[in-house]
Amino acid sequence: MSMYLSHGWLPMPLILGAGTAVPMNLSYALQLDRDVATEWWRRGRGMLWFQHLRRGGGTSLCNLLRHALVHGEFVEERSEACQPEEWKLRDASVVSGHNLTTLATELRLLGGNAFSQEYGALPSRELLARGAARRSMRRWVFVTNIRDPWSRFWSQLRHEMAPCLSTVQALAVCVAGQHQRLGPWWSPTSHIDSVLGVSGFRISASPHIYSDNYYTRMLLNRTDLNGPPLTEHDYEVAKSILFQRMSAVIVVEDFARSALQLACTLGLNLEAARPLLFTQIRPYQEHEAMMDIPTESELGVQDVTAVRLRFIERNRFDYGLYHEAKKLSEIRVAKCARQNPDVAALRAAPMVQEVKKAPEPVVASLDDIFGCTNGSLEVGPDGSYVLYCPRTSEQASRSWWSPLGSHKRRAGQKVPGEHCWREGFKWGFCCDHRYGPYGNKDCHVVSCGLLTGSLPRFC
Repeated sequence: MSMYLSHGWLPMPLILGAGTAVPMNLSYALQLDRDVATEWWRRGRGMLWFQHLRRGGGTSLCNLLRHALVHGEFVEERSEACQPEEWKLRDASVVSGHNLTTLATELRLLGGNAFSQEYGALPSRELLARGAARRSMRRWVFVTNIRDPWSRFWSQLRHEMAPCLSTVQALAVCVAGQHQRLGPWWSPTSHIDSVLGVSGFRISASPHIYSDNYYTRMLLNRTDLNGPPLTEHDYEVAKSILFQRMSAVIVVEDFARSALQLACTLGLNLEAARPLLFTQIRPYQEHEAMMDIPTESELGVQDVTAVRLRFIERNRFDYGLYHEAKKLSEIRVAKCARQNPDVAALRAAPMVQEVKKAPEPVVASLDDIFGCTNGSLEVGPDGSYVLYCPRTSEQASRSWWSPLGSHKRRAGQKVPGEHCWREGFKWGFCCDHRYGPYGNKDCHVVSCGLLTGSLPRFC
């Protein structure tokens, strides 16, 4: 092993590009890199790249990694879902100028050796390149999560792209990647940046990435949907990266057992991990209380089934990865159980415990927020969100919110809605004419116009 660590040896260089044949020893080379990285990690000198595949149970896995992974040091201060503040809602690789040596240095300066990449792809070019680019990745171990592709997609629609579920026709539009036909396709409790990432550092320019072999594209760093279509060759390369370079692929549907493979690959404190294996983190739970989203049966089971079949056909590469990942997880956990009696005991234990949810903040209802009686949020004829807020005159007098907007200011009069602008947001910053007819996009859903979906209420 020492000669690998000192010289970065590989049998032959690897290049990934259009029309390039995959070398016969690709799987061997990637597995060798994984072994080298694992050795660095076990010595306490490695780095961890957690590729968080969105809406696939990654937050629960982050919780487990943070509290039970041996040698793992995530940046705790101002972090969210294992992402340091500096890279939140951003592709960390882009932020670092695609220099992964710089990325590793910055992570160490922040006091960590592990992080989550949620709004960017895996650095496949570096993993499959030749020379220094590949050698720079020799200290990185990789972990990821995976979930049934349709379940992952449906969950994302429920929490982040609710307009796609307004009708079965809207669902078909989103599966086909034609989100622009819906107008604002993101949920009223969400924002385009929270779905795709901050402008300039996004996972992709289009939400269609989530319905077009999302897993495969993230593994290959093929997030430009205007590029050439994915091929069987691409799928084989993605599968090699997923199964040979990843130290663990955690299947969310079998989270408690699947995560046990970490005990034998990177090291897991089983005592600390035991309760976390049965803890499910649902960061978007509070959003559900704000919206009335139809179920599959309400949209029409037969119609949804037809759309799902089109989704499955379109995402055949992702389904291939998912089914192979389930088999791989079982094999790795079984092998680990043979090596570790504690893992064997956990693996053999009946998984009948009720999945616990992490403590969640108390969520205010629409009535609580706006002073209504049986208030509701509905989609208007033009696709915008309309708040219906029945209330008495007494409720109106006590509420901070007025549906009537504001009158033109007279000399000496205060800025419209000054009492309800949140800290850091003012009329001039959000509503000045230089931002155009729709105002400053960074001010959406931050003021008294909380649910208008366009301009703040007092612009």
